[in-house]
Amino acid sequence: MSEREREREGDAAFVDAVMRRVATRPLPRRSWWRRLWATREVTLRIRPASWALSAAALALVAVVVARPRHTAAPIVVETEAPVLVRFALAAPNARVVSLAGDFNAWRPETTPLVRGAGGVWMAEVPLGRGTFSYSFVVDGKWVEDPLADSWRADGFGGRNAVVRVGETAAAMLGRARGG
Repeated sequence: MSEREREREGDAAFVDAVMRRVATRPLPRRSWWRRLWATREVTLRIRPASWALSAAALALVAVVVARPRHTAAPIVVETEAPVLVRFALAAPNARVVSLAGDFNAWRPETTPLVRGAGGVWMAEVPLGRGTFSYSFVVDGKWVEDPLADSWRADGFGGRNAVVRVGETAAAMLGRARGG
């Protein structure tokens, strides 16, 4: 046998050995993404009772999601003249209560509240058209209005109540709807 024939037999034996090893290896797995989107046949069996139950559940979800949200209609006074706005705070154990806000340059000493029945403190302040931030001062401590409709940050880690005077009904509705 010539050297060339022996070389070919060696090459053939080598190729056979490699091919046998390749044939015994498992096929590479497809990625989970390809398996997820691969076309396959699916058979669904739907019984009338389960179909009706599914339809009822879907209808219930649709009703809950689509139900109208009811909000209280705000009281609107449209005027250019100053309006008396009553500020009140229930603080039965307080000794001194005053009011500070945009309308009095944040000086609580200028707007003291008067103690009423049951420990409810009140003051009426004439305010023109606009949006005003305010806070109560109870025995020297700043207290936010717990009954306010809205607030804004006070710049000190707290918040101040907001009162809007003379706002039109359309503007209030737009704000209530997030506009």
